[in-house]
Amino acid sequence: MADFRQTIPSALLALLALAQCTATESRPDHPHGETRVQLMTSLPLVWGEGASMESILSGEAEPAPIFRYWQGQYDIAAVDSLENLADQKPDIVILAQPRAMAPADLADLDAWVRAGGTAIILTDPDLVWPSALPLGDPRRPLASGLLSPLLGHWGLELVTDAESSTDIVKLRFGKYGFATRGVGRLEPIAAAPSSDVRCDTDKGRAFLRCKIGQGQAAIVADADFLNAALWSENARRSPQKSDAVRFLDSLMQDRFQPDDGKR
Repeated sequence: MADFRQTIPSALLALLALAQCTATESRPDHPHGETRVQLMTSLPLVWGEGASMESILSGEAEPAPIFRYWQGQYDIAAVDSLENLADQKPDIVILAQPRAMAPADLADLDAWVRAGGTAIILTDPDLVWPSALPLGDPRRPLASGLLSPLLGHWGLELVTDAESSTDIVKLRFGKYGFATRGVGRLEPIAAAPSSDVRCDTDKGRAFLRCKIGQGQAAIVADADFLNAALWSENARRSPQKSDAVRFLDSLMQDRFQPDDGKR
């Protein structure tokens, strides 16, 4: 018998899929050629915190600002499995602090990326996302990233930064700067990764861009910056004005090519 805790998100995702199909009929043309995106997350992005069948059907539940923006820009679907990824053929897979993934999902994702896929991975070792849900509730955001098997396979390790704190800090990647909390680091592990994994890194090692086989992965050791509570009121109303959104858009629209030999 399936674990009851697992059936809740699955049922919500099925309902979401139905809602997305209905919304597609009235959605405006996408400026990026109907880029197909699959999102796997434990964060309350799709319908807000504590969403239930009743709140979704009644219209009381609503997406977080960033997901609402993505719905208008991309052909995005929230999923709870990545099995048969090669057959589904998304353009991009986003893992935003996902729940523990089955070994088959991790293997499929790795194979899909190596064959030419693009993944954007936000994995936070110390998520500071306020929640009114009680401890132990499976709907709470995951407090710490659980992607060590995948990262380790790519020669990387997610660690907590000793200088990091739960205070609000400014995270900057190139021209994009935004508020967040509890930023981690991505460190190379002693065992060398396979020769087809090459990564560039920013100075603080909070952001890596990697060429993996024929594909690529952008990996950020933080996920709190998706929390619209850290944005300005203006950005919450118009997410495209948020540097956090612009940063992710840049990753979704560009094809990066890390320099050979850099770690």
